Amino acid sequence: MTRSNPEVYGIPPDMSINYGVRIYALATLFALIALAQWLVIGFFVDLGKDATGLRYGIWVVGTFFGISMLAWTNFGRKFPINIIISAIIIESSTMYIGKEQQMTKSLLVNSYASIIVVALVTLCIFWGAYFPMPLVPGDLVLSLLVAGANIMIIVFFINGFSVQSSSVYTMVRNFFALFAVVLIMYTATIIHNRQFDVPKNEYLFLSTLLFFGYMLLHERMLALS
Repeated sequence: MTRSNPEVYGIPPDMSINYGVRIYALATLFALIALAQWLVIGFFVDLGKDATGLRYGIWVVGTFFGISMLAWTNFGRKFPINIIISAIIIESSTMYIGKEQQMTKSLLVNSYASIIVVALVTLCIFWGAYFPMPLVPGDLVLSLLVAGANIMIIVFFINGFSVQSSSVYTMVRNFFALFAVVLIMYTATIIHNRQFDVPKNEYLFLSTLLFFGYMLLHERMLALS
């Protein structure tokens, strides 16, 4: 009895495709789209200068909800729903940061913040992709930060509806900046096959994760600038 090769139905996967390039290219495209809109907003659109503290929490919660749909629901992963969800995340993040930039109205400050954040994101990706795994955040660290993020969101809204302490607002935003650093590193380990096997053809989700991490860091850098 001779052994035969198993039959393969459909088109075999193309193992030569580098999904990492697609993920990074798409995340870069998202950032360029945001940059183009920021330029338009900066020169031609006035989004107002009201400093509503709750706006940050609404943006973070809404984005996390959208990312959760992309990651864990069959509905959110279907085309074209996944495209629509990603577009909403990109546009809402772009508009939020655009409004934050208008609080400064300084092209130099905004440019400085953008350069620093791009360098920091690149460093985080390099760290997650190439540093020894004991030095890279793993599942436990990310899980603890996710739990901490839930607590911080609750604290944020309690503060927003009662005390309205600026120190609490700053503490929560600094926490999410740290969360963004770990998120980008962890995503890089997935992209470079260092964590566990994830279907890389779902590059839209991973690109959106990188973009959101970039936006969280950009918000903090604007405040520090």
